[in-house]
This record gives sequence, structure tokens and C-alpha cells, in this order.
Amino acid sequence: MDEAARKIQELTEALASAQTEVDKWRTGAEIYEAQVGDLQGALQEMAAELDRLAFENQQLKGQLGDAPILQPQASVPTDEDAQIIQAALISRIKELERELAQR
Repeated sequence: MDEAARKIQELTEALASAQTEVDKWRTGAEIYEAQVGDLQGALQEMAAELDRLAFENQQLKGQLGDAPILQPQASVPTDEDAQIIQAALISRIKELERELAQR
């Protein structure tokens, strides 16, 4: 095999390897995006549970005469919270893509 053919073969293999690595990063990014959705849902559930427990606690204290019964205030994650999380993940993905491009 002459030098040019060998070099083409090396470059072809390197390209295939790089493409495999890019596919892994893309898959990782998709997994992160799915996890963000799952975490947001879990966060909302925990906030609702926290509100419920706070309300029950106030009721119990009220029954004991220790505190007035307060109405719980919903503390669900806002769109701003979701945007912050999304921006952080996008930033991390771009950082990983830059690292990959430098390899």
C-alpha cells in the first residue's frame, strides 16, 4: 500500500472514530435532556409534598394551640427555574462539544 493510500485509510479510521465519539456525546445530551424533564417533575412532586406536610404540621400545631393555621403557599418550580437548568445543561453540552472538537 503506498503512502497516500495508507494516509487515506488512517484518516478514514480517525473520522469513523470521531463520528462514533460525537454520536456518544449526542446520546449523552439526549439523556441529560430527558433527565432534566424527570428532575423537574420530581421537583414539582417534592414541592407539592412539602406544601402538604407544612399544611399538616400547621394543622397539628393549631390543634395543640401552639400556632395559628396558615394556608400553604404553592412553591412549585417556575419557568425561570427550568430556564436556568436548561441553560446550564446547554452550556455543559457546548463545553463538551468544544472539548470533543479539540481532540
